[in-house]
Amino acid sequence: MRYKICPICNTPAPEQAKECSACGASLQGVAVIDQYEQSSSTQPKNYDFHYGETDLVESQLKWRGGSYILGGTLLLAVLVCGGVTLFGASRLMAFLGVGTSVESITTQTVVATMENAVDLVTNTVQPTLFLPTVTADAPPTRTVTPSPAPTETPGPCMQQVQSGDSLIALVSRCGHKDLDVIDLVLDLNNLSSAEVIQVGQTLEIPWPTATPGPNLEVTEGVEPAGDEASSAAAVVAVADEDFTGIIAVPTATLQPGVMWHRIVRNENVISIAFQYGANVKILSELNPEIAFSQCDFGEFGGGPSCVVNLIEGQQIRVPAPTPTPTLSVTPSGSETPTPTATPTFNAPSARSPGDRALFRRQELVTLRWAASASLAEGQVYRVDVEDITTSTSYSMDTTELFLIVPVEWQGRDSRRHEYRWTVSVVDADVPNDPHYTTEPRIFVWEGTAEE
Repeated sequence: MRYKICPICNTPAPEQAKECSACGASLQGVAVIDQYEQSSSTQPKNYDFHYGETDLVESQLKWRGGSYILGGTLLLAVLVCGGVTLFGASRLMAFLGVGTSVESITTQTVVATMENAVDLVTNTVQPTLFLPTVTADAPPTRTVTPSPAPTETPGPCMQQVQSGDSLIALVSRCGHKDLDVIDLVLDLNNLSSAEVIQVGQTLEIPWPTATPGPNLEVTEGVEPAGDEASSAAAVVAVADEDFTGIIAVPTATLQPGVMWHRIVRNENVISIAFQYGANVKILSELNPEIAFSQCDFGEFGGGPSCVVNLIEGQQIRVPAPTPTPTLSVTPSGSETPTPTATPTFNAPSARSPGDRALFRRQELVTLRWAASASLAEGQVYRVDVEDITTSTSYSMDTTELFLIVPVEWQGRDSRRHEYRWTVSVVDADVPNDPHYTTEPRIFVWEGTAEE
């Protein structure tokens, strides 16, 4: 049998075939052989390009990209070697001192060249001399400080007793920060004790004496204006020894009806709000520079998540008490004598802290309540405090309207303990039979241990 061998893929085909059955190459003009010997390679060693099927032979294609890459690599290598050689030669010449002679030769050549060149005129900026100005000593100018205009002395602070008020709350509304004025108020109003005040009764309370601010610079011939003249910033003592910083004190300009309050130890925003008859929302509006974090202004104390950081010595704005005007009545002789006050039933009501108030481990907790009447003879206030977290109960008797919770009642771990507290009116000899007990309240107090 005679064959035609495909010049492209070396596949044998019958002598009558016109195309290769494997690659489709044309077999026209291909010689016919009598015997086919299969070789180990299917690719012809010497390809005849006149068949026009050169696109099927990859081995015959030249890789021009490889030539470009190889040439570029060689050129880059030559440039790098040349740069390294020049750099090394310059360093070597400088080390051997050759550079000095070369520089000298170069300088001489430049000078010789410039001798034959045209002189160039350049505009050089003249330096400016700054000489100090000497001023002869002049006689000091006398500064005349005008004398302050006399201020009108305000009348006394008149307070009308409301339901649940105590004499301490009334004097606090007038700006007093201590209880030394209580005896003076009793004398001015002909009262025998602080417990005999009645609802609707109007009391005359003197205004507190203004004291100069600690940061006020006193000018000769001018009297200080009180706390309102304190500077805009001051470093104050802090109750917590771990805190060190600068406390921003508000400016001394106050709106009408607003006064300053200086923070003392163990005070918090709720006790201040109660002292001045305000709430947390009012205090936040008066002190925009203080952060009232997570406070619910719909509640008196801001809610259980309200956090307001106050530091001892800090000044905040509070509403000033408004004096109640009184009319002077001319006696006509037909007036009905005022009946003698009689004691009423004493039903205390809890004031502060607010329900679920949070206290840090370094803070002291002060429980406050208001009385509707004075204690009878032999009666005391029984304060019951229960540590709900550890199921521990405590109690203490007092005749005051507040109680500072002893630190011995504070938890000894790092957890937040919940405490439930109530105030009862009891007879000292029969403490287990209370006459009246307030609604229980909750406060949270961190334990003394560090986490």
